[in-house]
Amino acid sequence: MNRENRKDILEVVGLVAIVASLIFVALEVREVNLATRIAARDAITQGHLEFMGALVDQDVLPTALWKCEGNGELTGFESFQIEIHHHRRWRHYERVYYMYLYDVLTDQEWSGFHAALYQSMNEDDSCFAAASRDVWEANKAYFSEEFARYVNALIERTD
Repeated sequence: MNRENRKDILEVVGLVAIVASLIFVALEVREVNLATRIAARDAITQGHLEFMGALVDQDVLPTALWKCEGNGELTGFESFQIEIHHHRRWRHYERVYYMYLYDVLTDQEWSGFHAALYQSMNEDDSCFAAASRDVWEANKAYFSEEFARYVNALIERTD
């Protein structure tokens, strides 16, 4: 092998190394962008949950939920507490849904949330579930279109 052939081989090896490095950098940038999007979405959701949490009276909510299940007449304020509770619950489900889409949660971890969403929309006839469905219908426009489509598809499923 002469000097010219070795030079050509080294140039090819160098070119392959450069291309491989660029691919690696592109993948790293993609991962950083995804992590940034996840963190931004999570920070927004956390702020929303904290704001809504400030509206929940922890002394009233347990009694309101107890009354909701047929143990008394709900006052307007108690009904409002249940509504706020459900709105926070839906926001939490949306957060978990995106964690699943971004591969932060496994299928197994997501399956329990999926089952709870399905049950709350289709199977449970309790006052709690009825209030959850009412809050969803009244507020679904405030959630991402993708999450809203997912939940609405659960309502339409028959499995």
